[in-house]
Amino acid sequence: MKKIIFYLSIILLFTACSNKNILVKKEFTNSSKKLSNLISKSSKHIDKQEAEEFSKNIILYSSFLAKSYEVNSHPLIHNTLINLNLKEKGLCYHYANDLLKYIKYKNFKSFKFKKIVSNRNDYFEHTALILTRDDISFENSIVLDAWRDAGNLYFSRVKNDKKYIWELK
Repeated sequence: MKKIIFYLSIILLFTACSNKNILVKKEFTNSSKKLSNLISKSSKHIDKQEAEEFSKNIILYSSFLAKSYEVNSHPLIHNTLINLNLKEKGLCYHYANDLLKYIKYKNFKSFKFKKIVSNRNDYFEHTALILTRDDISFENSIVLDAWRDAGNLYFSRVKNDKKYIWELK
């Protein structure tokens, strides 16, 4: 009986993993479309193709960073592991710095990026990026936060982010 349960568990595990990959692809497509639309609606001067390319790239790269930082838990737990010297990277500013390097390498032309901070000089200080342009106000700029959901890119307009009060860094 134990063997049957063991084999059924393995089958369910692999079946669940294969179904999860389908959902991840669907979530990726939905997220990249939502981000692309949000970016495109921010300014009439934004190239829609560039917004689409950026959206796909930044979502994939955020996930890549989480894997390279070996993030397997909630971000606050991962931070604790870093502070205990059990992990090397994965703090919010690591994500922000590495995303910014990647974005600069890709050389997008329709928009620019700035670092933002919440709770400056506090224990829970948090760093992320915004996507902006000269014709987009700070409140309407788009928060890009890969740390918050452990590599699943969070994005919204600054004014719609209810978790943090942002300012330029």
